[in-house]
Amino acid sequence: TGANDDGDRFDDVTDALALTELTRAVRARGHLTAALDPLGRSLGPIVRGYETMEATTPKDARDIHALLQGYPDHFYKEDCKTKVSLGEYLGLSESARRAPEKRFHLGEDAATLDPSGARAKTAWRVDELFERLRDVYCGTMSVECNHLTSKERKRWLREQVECGPREASATERRRTLERLLTADRLEVFLAEKFPSAKRFGLEGAESLVPGLQAFVERSAERDVGCVVLGMAHRGRLNVLHNVFGKPLGAICAEIVDDRSSFLVGDVRYHLGARAVVDVDVERGAKQVALTLVPNPSHLEMVNAVVSGVVRAKQFKRDSQTEGASARSHVLPLLLHGDASFCGLGQNGEVMQLQDLPDYTTGGTVHVVVNNQIGFTTVPRRARSSPHPSDVAKAYGAPIIHVNGDDPDAVVSAMRLAADYRAEFQSDVVVNYVCYRRFGHNELDDPSITLPLMSRRIEATPRVAENYANACVAEGILSKDELDDLRRGMEKEFAAEGATHQDFIRTTESWLASTRAVSTGVSGREARVTAAGTGMPIDALQKICHSITTPPEDTDFMLHPHVKAMFEARRRAMEPDAQVGAGQIDWATAEALAFASLLMHPCEKRWENHVPWWTGEGEDPPIGSHAHVRLSGQDCVRGTFNQRHAAVYCNRTSHEHVPLDNMNMGPQDKFTAANSPLSEHAVLGFEYGFASEMGKEALVLWEAQFGDFANNAQVIIDQYICSGEERWGQRSDIVLLLPHGYEGQGPDHSTARPERWLAAANDDSDSLPGNAAADLAFAQRTFDALGPDKNDFVELENIRSILTRNDAESKSKMDTFAQGQDANGADAAESGMWDDVEAYFGSSGKVHRRDWIRYMRRRARASVMAQANFVMVQPSTPAQYFHALRRQISSPHSKPLVVLTPKTLLHHKHCASKLMDFAPKSSFRRVIADGDAGDDVTRHENIPLKPNGEIKRVILCTGKIYYSLARQRAAKKIDDVAIIRLEQLFPFPHDALARRLQRYPNAYLVWAQEEPKNMGYWSFVAPRIATTERATRVRASVDEENRRVRFVGRPPSAAPATGSLAIHNAENARLIAQALNARDDDDAIA
Repeated sequence: TGANDDGDRFDDVTDALALTELTRAVRARGHLTAALDPLGRSLGPIVRGYETMEATTPKDARDIHALLQGYPDHFYKEDCKTKVSLGEYLGLSESARRAPEKRFHLGEDAATLDPSGARAKTAWRVDELFERLRDVYCGTMSVECNHLTSKERKRWLREQVECGPREASATERRRTLERLLTADRLEVFLAEKFPSAKRFGLEGAESLVPGLQAFVERSAERDVGCVVLGMAHRGRLNVLHNVFGKPLGAICAEIVDDRSSFLVGDVRYHLGARAVVDVDVERGAKQVALTLVPNPSHLEMVNAVVSGVVRAKQFKRDSQTEGASARSHVLPLLLHGDASFCGLGQNGEVMQLQDLPDYTTGGTVHVVVNNQIGFTTVPRRARSSPHPSDVAKAYGAPIIHVNGDDPDAVVSAMRLAADYRAEFQSDVVVNYVCYRRFGHNELDDPSITLPLMSRRIEATPRVAENYANACVAEGILSKDELDDLRRGMEKEFAAEGATHQDFIRTTESWLASTRAVSTGVSGREARVTAAGTGMPIDALQKICHSITTPPEDTDFMLHPHVKAMFEARRRAMEPDAQVGAGQIDWATAEALAFASLLMHPCEKRWENHVPWWTGEGEDPPIGSHAHVRLSGQDCVRGTFNQRHAAVYCNRTSHEHVPLDNMNMGPQDKFTAANSPLSEHAVLGFEYGFASEMGKEALVLWEAQFGDFANNAQVIIDQYICSGEERWGQRSDIVLLLPHGYEGQGPDHSTARPERWLAAANDDSDSLPGNAAADLAFAQRTFDALGPDKNDFVELENIRSILTRNDAESKSKMDTFAQGQDANGADAAESGMWDDVEAYFGSSGKVHRRDWIRYMRRRARASVMAQANFVMVQPSTPAQYFHALRRQISSPHSKPLVVLTPKTLLHHKHCASKLMDFAPKSSFRRVIADGDAGDDVTRHENIPLKPNGEIKRVILCTGKIYYSLARQRAAKKIDDVAIIRLEQLFPFPHDALARRLQRYPNAYLVWAQEEPKNMGYWSFVAPRIATTERATRVRASVDEENRRVRFVGRPPSAAPATGSLAIHNAENARLIAQALNARDDDDAIA
């Protein structure tokens, strides 16, 4: 008997282990055979046969699939003939097979499966255990978390799903039905009203809308006050209307596309939105701010931008700890396509940021809208894993799989995702499995490539129809109530759609909008003058002393190299440096610019020291104060060992960030972040951060070398260069791109300025205000003012239109335009009427020809406002200092591209005098010999002949100036002048014209280090010609003599040679050719 007892106990242990193994297997792999496909297949997409609609199962889940298919009594031995019981099929002991009612103790690990939620059930029968596992992991919702390394997170997830999602009440189901029907009927309405329009509808995935609405509600219950959404085109119009509350009339207006031609804009399914929605939570009503970030058709590119926007919103709520306490308040939500989520590397780059201190947003909720098809490519040809969400496993994100044809499961899945993010502030993925009822767009025929799948979809009832019938069958509402609900929705859609004319933007509405702002230039002069960006000298000296002094309260030992560098920086700021040789190098100028922006102007004197700014005697420095954020690979030290934004104790490795600890009074946060080895995601992140912060922050991204910026080319093309024109989305981001030919080969020489300049939005053949587009726009705006039959308009009528503030119109037009008006200059307190009144006066009449003159003047004064970005290449540290400060003080928000030096960072001649930073100094767009900003040539100075005797003018930009000036001095050439373009775009026509007029008898040369088909030549040549032609001082000047000629490397496929010897020979030759005093075309390469 004892032996039998021992045997029974052994069998019990063995059987319990087998059932434990079954539990683990279903938990780990149940999702592979779950009922996730609305079209009724198993996980067909990863195996051949998908195209023929065969129901197949991955080999890793065939054992579980066989259990599901055989249960409860269709199990067979391997010969497929002999029928066996479930216990025998599982390999349980004979005693277990004979006693199907027997319970096995499986311990606490199985307690969470207790359907009562009490978590007290630890002993299970075989059949009830399997049924419970099947219901939890093999139904229309399944959780995949076995890949997580955190025991706590796995336990939490299992408790949430295994204790049984609470059954939806009749009230909740009624609400879900109404939301589902609204999404469904909207697609039907738009399809009928615009049968030939592309709208990328949500048909086949309509349950996503109630899922998103439930997600917002659950997030609000978890103290989220703001959700920032990024999504592609699929279903965007539906989400805008049903989640954001965008008026249907506005959507219809965008589909009709009856806009004025001067509005560039973008297609309707790329547009962003902002809204504040009321949400009912258990504690009462709550408002949640929603933002939909605009995106291009380049899928997934918006993801990093959303992350940056969210981080900025969190930072605004909690700046001193980088938004750490605000993580739970602002939440990023990204909607992906199945093909793009697993196919594009951008997703991995963005998910890599999730836990990095300088980039984390406290977790992103990813929803993969898995319609099981790309454009026409089936998943078997598009990925190598069972689910498109599998790529997220590498980053520790749990995955919630859900069948889109089960709206209640979708709502539960979205709520679970919101809870997980709130609980752990980490990424989570929802794999929302659905289908696409039509083609890639409504005009595409999917049956050409997937005939069987198309027929299956056509035979599949709409999800709203299925759910509505189920609700009627369960008595949640009657058939008559359902019909009334549908009719009411259709009637409301028809009424709203009929209002689309109210939302069409016209030239007249442009004139009345905040978009038409003052240029800031009064009267009839349109000369662009630079605002001073200098600083009091004593303030700069105090700042420099503070940021080069190690912490006093600790035994902080600087590295000898850093200590010597800091001492040199302090010496450069001594009073006697105000005259004589300049000492302030590039890194010092940068640090001074950063520090001056961080400090708060204040009249109070703090204990133990005099404040950097007292406010006595003159106005506070322009720009007030701003957060400074610098990001990029190795940017903290600097690729070229120049910056040292953080220093480290040589004994303890303790980090000290001088700019964040100046101890000079109130200051903003300074962040220097070494980024992961990613250009694409990091630049997108910083662009989003800068877009949200505006003038509250100077946000800089530094490429390790300018050559590597093209790894982020999509962000550059789609957002930085065109974001304002497409969506009205402005950004003050600064790109620092190391550039210069120094013999380091084709991958370490160029920031590709030609690519940037090719995207510049000016007219190379006309001065500002003279372009055909400018003149046409002037005519169109005058027509909108309503001239009388004699082509006059009363000034009073102009004032009335320009100062009108139609609150209703503004609500309709501006609420959903990213808070900014597309194609616009920046909003200001004063408007266009201020300009008009200064030009014409306040009474009388305006004739068309006078209005056109005014609009031309306005265009000249608005050059910076109309530019899509600004590109500079400062040749001195002081110029760099002013360019950075100008970025914050400028009234216009524009991306700033700075071509920064490499060897010049440590070049003794690349230094500025202290007085170049003084009050009233500013950035100079052009510097010629003898100008106030021309402090460099004091090292290489020779007297030049009078201006009238100058035979050649060399125009250039950047580092080549130093080589030209040095060689000119060495050869004692006194009849060649050099003009530096410090700002390349907007092109400084006016400033250049004033310099060229000094040398009426000289012929012009453009010199550059880059090959002729690269660099600046293609951009500057027509613009220099336009400037020279429009400002020629006398008719007798020989036009051929004034035609600008090229000196540089010949056209090349590669940017530079890999041979240092060839590089040096090329450099010597082009410098000699540039300085050649004879007009010999053959000598100019």
